[in-house]
Amino acid sequence: MTETNRDCERRRGIRARGNRISPNRRTRGSLAVETAIFLPLFIVGALTLGYLMKIASVEEGVFHSVADETRLLAAQANLPVLSATYKKDLTNRLNEENAGDIRGVKVSPILYRMPYYGVKSGRAYTDLIGVSVAYEIDLRLPALFMRSAESGTAIICRAFVGCDNAAIPMPFDEMERNGDGNIVWVFPRAGERYHGPDCSYIKNEPKEVLLNASVRSRYKPCELCKPSAMSDGNLVYCFPGFGEAYHKGNCFLVKRYVVSMDVSDAKEHGYTVCSKCGGN
Repeated sequence: MTETNRDCERRRGIRARGNRISPNRRTRGSLAVETAIFLPLFIVGALTLGYLMKIASVEEGVFHSVADETRLLAAQANLPVLSATYKKDLTNRLNEENAGDIRGVKVSPILYRMPYYGVKSGRAYTDLIGVSVAYEIDLRLPALFMRSAESGTAIICRAFVGCDNAAIPMPFDEMERNGDGNIVWVFPRAGERYHGPDCSYIKNEPKEVLLNASVRSRYKPCELCKPSAMSDGNLVYCFPGFGEAYHKGNCFLVKRYVVSMDVSDAKEHGYTVCSKCGGN
């Protein structure tokens, strides 16, 4: 092979090596392609999760407000006609408690003490109350394709209107013999005995009461469980002997509580007399 031929072969080898792509450059190119494909999918997934968490949080808050107002409406359903301001009051509460999260609240006509007949069950339901609310959730997340989501909640319950007492009225002389009954105290969560009002076992225990204006004027809200937002009619717990606050049932200060009942009811529920106070 002449010198000229060797030079040609050497130049061809140099060009071939120059055209080969190094392994490092090939790896970097593959990572760039994968990033371009999967990064947008990851961002979309993260935004979707954020949207879902926001929607669930707002819906839970709205449901709590509607459920509480419906409960109060059912408890006060002895009134034959629905209050003319109920829809406005419910709308104002939803806007106030969920300010900045919802808009366009629309309360449907309230079904107040309406009858309903179940076709499948064949059962007739009376004095039903139905509340339905529609609204928009203001998402406020950094996405241009969606700024709000429509949602709603509906609740149906039975109005508390009492019941008809078809029993024969008790004669007056029988009422005099029975008197006021014998009230005792029991631990509904724990304990098998009933106690008298002066028993040392119950003197320092919290008592279960209904929250009302009298309780609010006598006690202040507990600074730990913060029950001030609870509405009247809810069960709260007080320490009449020495406490200055009322508490929620899940407050860690309320480990056990006592309730009062007639001694005959206590016996019927399986409670036996306290050996220390004798139930007196």
